[in-house]
Amino acid sequence: MKKVLLATSALALSAGVASAEMTLKGSAEMGIFGGDLYGAANDAAQFHNDFTLTFDGTGETDGGMSFGFHIEVEESNGSNATNGNASYDNEYVFISGAYGTLTLGEIDSAYDKRLTEVALAGGTITDDETVHSGFSGNSEMDGMYDNQILRYDYSFGAAGLSFSMEQEADGSDAAGIDPVYALGFSYDIELSSMSIGLGLGYITQDEYGDMIGVSVIGEMESGFSVGVNYSKLDLDGAGNDWEHFGIGAAYTMDAWTVAANYGSYDYDAGLDESGWGILVNYDLGGGAVIQAGYGSSENDGQVAGADLESWSFGIAMSF
Repeated sequence: MKKVLLATSALALSAGVASAEMTLKGSAEMGIFGGDLYGAANDAAQFHNDFTLTFDGTGETDGGMSFGFHIEVEESNGSNATNGNASYDNEYVFISGAYGTLTLGEIDSAYDKRLTEVALAGGTITDDETVHSGFSGNSEMDGMYDNQILRYDYSFGAAGLSFSMEQEADGSDAAGIDPVYALGFSYDIELSSMSIGLGLGYITQDEYGDMIGVSVIGEMESGFSVGVNYSKLDLDGAGNDWEHFGIGAAYTMDAWTVAANYGSYDYDAGLDESGWGILVNYDLGGGAVIQAGYGSSENDGQVAGADLESWSFGIAMSF
C-alpha cells in the first residue's frame, strides 16, 4: 500500500452549489537519506524532496446520497524519484448511502482494508520503517492487473465488512484469467483504558492462489500501542508458499513519537526474509514534523550484499 499523507489543513473551494465542495491539501518533505538499499554498495548520503497535492471533491444528492472523488499529484526527487516527473496516485471515485459505500479506483482490496499494518505511528521521509524485507503492507495481491479495484464497505456498530473485485485490465476473460476477489471483516472493542482492533481477511485469484490474514492491534490511553499481523499465501500448483509474521509497537508522549516493527517471511523453499525498522518523530507544531528512521533487512540464501539497510533524516510538512 502507498504512504498515507499526514493530517493537513484544508482550503475549501465552492464548487458552484451548496451541496458540493472541493478541498485542496498539500504536503512536502526535505532531508537526506542513505543506505545500500538504494544502490549496490552505495550508502552515501543523498538529498531528498517530495511534494504532493491532494484534491477531494464531495457532493450530496437531494435524496441524501453522497458522492465524490480523490486524486493525488506527486513529484519526487529522492529514493522514490521518477526522473522528477509528476504522476497521479491513489485516484478513486465513490458513492455512499445508508446501505454502504461503493468505491472504484486505485484503492486497497477488502483484505487490505480490514487488516492493520504493524507500522503503528509516525513516518519517515523515505519510509525506512516499511521498506525493509520483513514488512507486509497486506497488499501482496493488490494491483495484479491495472490496479483498479471495486470495493463495497458497510459498517454496523463496531463491526465493518468489505468485499472487493479487481478484474483483468481490459475486462476480458479471453485469456482465461479470473478476477481477484477479496473479503474482509473488522471489529473494534472499547475497554475502560484501551481499544482493541481485530481484522480478518481473505483474498484469492483462481490461477494464482489465495491468502488469509489476521491482525490484532491494541491502543492504550497512555499513548502506547502494540500490534501483530499474520498472513499465509498458498499458491496453486507448484510454488513457493510462505507465511508472514509481523509485530510492532509505538509510543507517543507530548510532541515525541517512537515506533518500531519487525517482520519475517518463512518460505517453503527456505530462502527466508526478515527485517526491522525504527523511527523517532518530533512534532514542531503547525504541520511540521522532524522525522528520523532506520531500516535493516536480512535475506537468507541470496547473493552477497542482500542484507541491506536504509536511513533518513528530514522534515515533513503539511498544509
